Order: sequence, then C-alpha cells, then structure tokens
Amino acid sequence: MTTTYEAPLHLMRLALHQAADATGLSTLDGMADVFGELADTVLESAARFAGEVLSPLNPAGDRSPARCTAEGVVTTPGFADAYRRFREDGWTSLGAPEEFGGQGLPLLLSAAVTEMWGGANLAFAMCPEVAVGAIEALRAHAPQELRETYLPRLVSGEWTASMALTEPQAGSDLSTLRTRAEPDGTAWRLFGRKIYISWGDHDMAENIVHLVLARAPDAPAGTKGLSLFLVPKFVPAADGTLVRNDVHAVSLEHKMGIRASPTCVLALGDAEGARGWLVGRLHEGLACMFTMMNHMRLGVGLHSTGLAERACQLALSHARERLQGRDARGEQRPIIEHADVRRMLLTMRALTHAARCLAYTAAAAIDVAHGAPDEAVRAAAERRASLLTPVVKAWCSETAVEVASLGVQVHGGAGFIDDAEISQVYRDARIGPIFEGTNYIQAQDLLGRKIVRDGGRELEALITEMEAAAQALSAEEHALARLRDGLLDGCARLRAAATELVSRAAKDTELVGATAYHFLHWLGVLAGGWQWALAARRAVEDADTHSRSVVQLAAFYAAHVLPRAAVHEAIVLGGAEAIAQAELA
Repeated sequence: MTTTYEAPLHLMRLALHQAADATGLSTLDGMADVFGELADTVLESAARFAGEVLSPLNPAGDRSPARCTAEGVVTTPGFADAYRRFREDGWTSLGAPEEFGGQGLPLLLSAAVTEMWGGANLAFAMCPEVAVGAIEALRAHAPQELRETYLPRLVSGEWTASMALTEPQAGSDLSTLRTRAEPDGTAWRLFGRKIYISWGDHDMAENIVHLVLARAPDAPAGTKGLSLFLVPKFVPAADGTLVRNDVHAVSLEHKMGIRASPTCVLALGDAEGARGWLVGRLHEGLACMFTMMNHMRLGVGLHSTGLAERACQLALSHARERLQGRDARGEQRPIIEHADVRRMLLTMRALTHAARCLAYTAAAAIDVAHGAPDEAVRAAAERRASLLTPVVKAWCSETAVEVASLGVQVHGGAGFIDDAEISQVYRDARIGPIFEGTNYIQAQDLLGRKIVRDGGRELEALITEMEAAAQALSAEEHALARLRDGLLDGCARLRAAATELVSRAAKDTELVGATAYHFLHWLGVLAGGWQWALAARRAVEDADTHSRSVVQLAAFYAAHVLPRAAVHEAIVLGGAEAIAQAELA
C-alpha cells in the first residue's frame, strides 16, 4: 500500500509542456533549455524531498499540531528540521528574482513543485508559499530600502512571512477593518488585533515579516482608507542585531484541517505599538495586497491539485488491496473490479489532471505576461491570467474537495477513521474554497469584473481558443467524438449566456451575485474539457506507451464530467429568480 506521496512526474511533464505550448511560453528565449534536462532535474529532486521528507511528517502534524507557549509558537516535531533542509536545498529561491538571490526559474516550473508540496504536506507548504507572495508584493510596491533589507532574507528562506488582513469583524468585507497606524518619524506604530493569520508565529525561522493592512489617521472610510505596512517580528538594527517588535501571537485556532499550520491571533501594539513601514502609497494598501493575494490564489489551486492527486493515490492503492464480493469462480475480488468503484477512481483521475493542466496554464500565462518581448503579447497574456486566476482558485479547490470525498467513499468505513490519511486529505482540502477569498468572491470577481466589466471580450478570446482545441480533434476518432462535440456545443452555449448576462447586468444589480457561482463552475467544467482536448490531441500525435490511457481519460471526462455543464447552464439562465423570491425562516 502507498505510504508516502509520490509525485506523478509523467503527468506533470505532460501538463508542463502542454501549458508552455498552449500559451506560447515555449517559444520565448531560453525556455527550451529550462523545460528540458533542467526541469527534469528540478522535478525529480522535488519529488524526492516531497516523498521522503514532507510526506512522512504529514500525519504527525495532524496528530500533534503546533502549540502556543509563553515563548511563542512551537511547531510539530520535525517541521523545523524539514524547513531547514528545505531552505538549504534552495527551494525557497526557486522562482524568486535573481537580483535578490533567487534562481529566477519560470513560475510554470515552480507551479509543478508547488503542487508537490501541497500533495505531500499542505500545512507545511503554506509557510513558504506565503513568503513567495510577500516577495512579489514587496518587489512591486516597497521602497528600495525595504526591498534591500528584507527581500534577500525572504528569498533565502532565512525569514518567512505572513499576510495579516482579517479581524474579528472584518473577514471578506475589509471595509470594517479597525487596526490603526500612527506616524512615528520615518516609521509607523500599529495597534490592533488580527485573526486567522497562517504561520503568524513559529520556531522555524529567526524572523517573520508580517504584511499588515491598517488605517492611518484621517484615512477615508471603507477599503479606500487602507494602507499596507511591513511589520517584522524582529526589527533589524543598524548593526544587524534583531530587536523584538510589539507583535505577538496570543493564541492559536483549533482547526478541522491543516492542523500543523499555526493559525494565529496576532496582537499588535499591546505596549508601545508595533513598528511598521509603509509599503506602496498611503491609502492604496488593498491594491498592493492584491499583488500578493493573486499569487496566493494560484497557490491555492496548485496545493488543492496536489491534495486531489494524493487522494487519487490513496484511493487507488486501497481499491487494489481491499477484497469484497466474489467473481464467477467464487473467489474474492478487489473492489477496483467493481464498476462503481472504477467510476469513482476515473472521476478522481479525470478531474485532477484537468485541474493540474488548467492551473499550469494560468502559471504559464503569467510567465508570458512577464517575459514576452512584445508588449501586445504581454498584455494579452496578462488578461488571460487575470481571467483564469479565479477559476483556478475556485474550481480547482472545489475539485479537490470532491476528489477527496470520493477518496473517502472508496475507502468506505476505513476512510472515516481519524487515523486514515484520506480522512486528513479531505479535511485539509476543505480550507481551499474558504481562504484567500471565498469561492463566491472568486465567482463574483470572474463574472462581475473580468467578464461583465470587460464586455466579455477576454472570455470570447478564451472560448475561441477552446473551440479551436475541440476542432483540432479528429472527427473520425470515435473515442474523442463526444469530447469534440460536447466542447463545441458547450462553448457556443456559454458564449450565448455570457452575452445575455453582460446585457442584463446593468439593469439587474442582483444578477451577478445570483449567477456567478454556477457560471464559474460552468466555465471550469468546459476549461477542463479544453485541457483534455489538448492532452488527447498530443497523445494521438505522439502515440507513445501512455497515449492510450490519456485518450481513455479524455473520453471519460467527456462522458461523465462535461455533461455537468448543462446543469450549470440551466441554473445560470433560470435560477436567479428562485433565489430572490425564496424566504429563509
């Protein structure tokens, strides 16, 4: 039986090359070298670290979570040593900018590695992922002095980071945020309470860089009055020593999942005030923070895909070994031979690889947006990444919950036991649709901002590309005919519905809120079909030893997953009125 996570290197390589080709990343200078031998070396090394170091710690973290002491937060035994090895092996610097000590590798390659970390040990993986987001925010918005002081240490992993937004009264609605910042010479003093701060304190690094949203004096009301501040756990002095700042973890949340990840209540300014430095312009903190949050949302999709992959591995292993029922000769059969178990396993596999390919495609689009020499190409890639990010965050995270739930079902009663790893995978996966902006917020962002406000132009570009992928499938290839026809029909229907929603949204202010969730999942199902169309065409052309299984999974997706689009369509077109009229007692 599988005891530790095993990275699906063959599928990852297929998804990497598919994403690089689909976005044009593979045509940029230097990319052929990166996605050859170098990529293989990185993936194989990451797979070993994930399987040999992180995965064995995952059950221990669930049983023995981080704890809050008078001296600070103490992590699960083994985590600090694993992080030391993680940092020494250079994983914190993989995609970081070279000017601050990073390796500067493409985000697409980092995406595959990020998936591995999530699949092996999500609670651990969240710590370095927050730092990557902080690096992006500081690089884009911090003054030079702060960049020079903090970025090299974040890139090296010597210091980690946290994102401090939420307060007891301010969750998804940050307009009610109360933490205040008062000027103190060239710095600021912050006072307030933050909750649900992942990795807000721990013993794995000597310093933690908190990025905190707060209000300066006389700030405008609402989100337009928020500013972003860098508040370190220890303030670096001129001589290099670290001086304790007035920010402390006062308690930890006891959670359903990701238990080894310390989710902190942070107190800022219980004494003289927590010293902080402004990042970006005053009152423009939310825009600065979104640089970090957009990266984190892609990270949620990748981590969720890793969890889905782990659920697949555990379920497949159990199904091969568990004997139930008898065959025609009267001998007991492994449950993998039962049709409904096969249905569940195939659904898990088809959804997981679709999510993987879609998340990698978003990462590749970001690489093109940053690296293409042509300005028009960069702008088009930026629009594509912006459109796909909420879909990746929401659809991939809910896919992980579904896949993990199916994994529990395959295990039967054995999967409902706390000691079963599939139980932990299911509980860990459930955070994905909630944090870094709930999936309803992602859906509103997609439909309201990315489609209605845009007049549907970027969605039309995506639909056209999906149709081209479907049309490229041979009409004579019987196994793929349903995928070809279903994707073409689905694209036409999505286009018509989007046109109608764009025209109605200005007159019906509740329309986006009532339809956004199912619209996002409708697009997610079709985008998954798009990815399988690309994969199937490549498999037919390559005709290698793995081609048959790829074509079979693509055909399964067309038969068992793509029809879900019709359900989402029906709800989008006819479900809004029922929400408005129904009364909740």
